[in-house]
Amino acid sequence: MITFLTVCTIRQLPQALALGESLQRHHPSDSFVLGLCDDPSHLPTGFTIPYPVILLSALLLPDQDQLSQQYTPAEFVAACKPLFIKHLYANQAEDSWLVYLDPSVYLYQPLTDLQSRYADATLLLTPHLLKPLTDNAFPDEKHVQNIGLYSSGCIGLRHTAETTRFLNWWSSRVPERAFARPCEGMYTDQIWLVLTPGLFEGVTIAKNPGWHVGLWNLHERPTDENSLVFLNYKGIVDQEGYFQAQTRVKISAYPAIQKLRNAYQSRLRQFDPGANLGSTTPAYGLQPFKPPLKGWRKKTVETLRETVRFIENVDIPRNMK
Repeated sequence: MITFLTVCTIRQLPQALALGESLQRHHPSDSFVLGLCDDPSHLPTGFTIPYPVILLSALLLPDQDQLSQQYTPAEFVAACKPLFIKHLYANQAEDSWLVYLDPSVYLYQPLTDLQSRYADATLLLTPHLLKPLTDNAFPDEKHVQNIGLYSSGCIGLRHTAETTRFLNWWSSRVPERAFARPCEGMYTDQIWLVLTPGLFEGVTIAKNPGWHVGLWNLHERPTDENSLVFLNYKGIVDQEGYFQAQTRVKISAYPAIQKLRNAYQSRLRQFDPGANLGSTTPAYGLQPFKPPLKGWRKKTVETLRETVRFIENVDIPRNMK
């Protein structure tokens, strides 16, 4: 049996419910649990989440107010994510699977490889890229390294002693250092995953090209429903994540993805017909979100930086008298 988990704010609930719908279709015998990283009193009157819910209060965060003050909403969710996973994992049976998926994920096929091809893994990670980049678009491979080689939007954990050791380590590192500051060596809960193949046994990299397709790897992955296993809509239907500023992929060039996106957006509207959920401001993570620069704004900043570098390095003659 597999237990699936997502962690979200109230604003992300329509996506989480869509994920749950896709899991019910492709994993009807498995369970789905939702971690609500928000204040449940802010839910619309009469609204009921149709899945088991772990509330933030169950984590007993001693410094919750401080974390909320220092983080954006997305950073706060990332800071708490390992603790939600650890909380649920503690009640799992030995050798069973717990799979974390971003709320923006939608399944188009069951994860059959999990209990066949990857059955011996203790920790299963999905890489952002499977092939070297050969263009000059943004982000390049160095930028990808700055945010993490593996995505924390999909993590498989088989209940073993080694996995417990990983969770104890990860959950002790992330909460205080979940800032999205790639130039300072920090990127939410994700950047820490790059260390895991060297620190822990049984870490396996999932290289199925149909797994975890997203804005960051659409150029190298299959887009037909026969090959596509699951798609992460982060940055495709919202303004979340680092890759919304990418210049490599234009969705208009992928008719199959456009069709899937339109159907997905239709499902989101059905889960939130009055936009009451999507318009709810997260209760935690009080710092404003600063989206990555893109388009003319990015070019303007780059030009200004080049100008400053020129001024700083120009040799100004001394006044000779």
